[in-house]
Amino acid sequence: MDQTPVPIAEQLLELIRQTYTTDDTTANPLSPLEAHEPRHQIEDLCGQLLRTVLGPLGYTTLLAESCQESSALGFVTQLGIADLLGNQTMTVQEISDIVGVKAKYLKVAMSCVTKHGYFDEVDATSGLPAYRNNDLSSILKEGHPTSLKEAVCFMCDDGYKASSQILSASKIAVPDKSQGREVPAINLAFGFQDSVFGWYTREAWRGKRMGNAMQQLHRVVNENSAFDYDWSSLVSPIVDVGGGIGSLEMILLRNRPQDHAQFIIFDLAETIENAKEVWKELQVPKHFSVTFQPGDFMASTYECTAIPLGKATYIIRHVLHNWSDEEVLHILKQVRHAMSLYVADGSAVQPKLILCETLLLPTSNRFVRAASMQILSMSNGWTRTEADMVRLLEAAGFVAIKTHRMRADDSIVEATLRRDLGS
Repeated sequence: MDQTPVPIAEQLLELIRQTYTTDDTTANPLSPLEAHEPRHQIEDLCGQLLRTVLGPLGYTTLLAESCQESSALGFVTQLGIADLLGNQTMTVQEISDIVGVKAKYLKVAMSCVTKHGYFDEVDATSGLPAYRNNDLSSILKEGHPTSLKEAVCFMCDDGYKASSQILSASKIAVPDKSQGREVPAINLAFGFQDSVFGWYTREAWRGKRMGNAMQQLHRVVNENSAFDYDWSSLVSPIVDVGGGIGSLEMILLRNRPQDHAQFIIFDLAETIENAKEVWKELQVPKHFSVTFQPGDFMASTYECTAIPLGKATYIIRHVLHNWSDEEVLHILKQVRHAMSLYVADGSAVQPKLILCETLLLPTSNRFVRAASMQILSMSNGWTRTEADMVRLLEAAGFVAIKTHRMRADDSIVEATLRRDLGS
């Protein structure tokens, strides 16, 4: 490579100093939103530095083998090693005996993850490797307040196995509309015929893990969305279309408990039952209400969808990336029909659609691009650009109003009805 590591390292150091300065005398300190974007630049520069140091051969080999590191992380997490260790130190043989795996498998996997800073390897009097938890490995515990255990298990199991079949899935002929959806890689990986959502309904433990994983991941990449958009300006009741178990509402409840809001979570009947169980365990103030409506936005007619009619605000969050353009148009048109029946009681309030999705931007980070591969392998969906979203909105009879960037992987696209169209 022509470039040497030194100028990259100098640029990286300067950007870190500018972004993480603690000097209160800085003339023009960055706002929290302005300070978010340089984190992606820092990540990119770290990758560029590593590529420059290793060279094309070394870096390509490392990237190709990174799937093995993912396997090692999934292996120790699914075994519950962090939970088992707690606050104690144990040898590899002691751990293996308890969890019921061969010591050499655990030893190799732990060697992979300790290189990335997970767990501390310490000397043991027996001469065998011994391990204890540290800050990184602690988030693999089930009961940790910021646990990623379910997310890691989901990504390293369902996601990993699905993406391993992406080459085969890419070569299957695309069916015509009469034959149904394109076959995703996850169908090949696990041998089922219907949609991944139907499969998760049948494989209840996987469906529950996936729901928990989404909550944990959104805590990491989208928690700040509670602060960087004016949710209190939305007119209630707010219909959360495809809202799952209510991850968005949980984020808002954690961070904005003072807000007065009424949400209606709309999703498949099985998902709604899971959501009700989750919300039974939460402390919800009276001014923050959550109700539930089962239905199916993919039903052929509006009457069969059971989407709540005529409300002021509809939200579609982390749904559209799972569907083809034709299916997205179907969903949007069903929501448009429901919105078109909104009556503002003489006020000038316009009904509003809020699309909360990760958009593919030139600055999108490594996680967003890797997650796009996972989405593709699990549902044949993809991460769209802002222009893609606006095009689909317009085709469905909406007018895009504004796009909001946040300190999150998500962006928000506000839209309202085109008034020259009928319901």
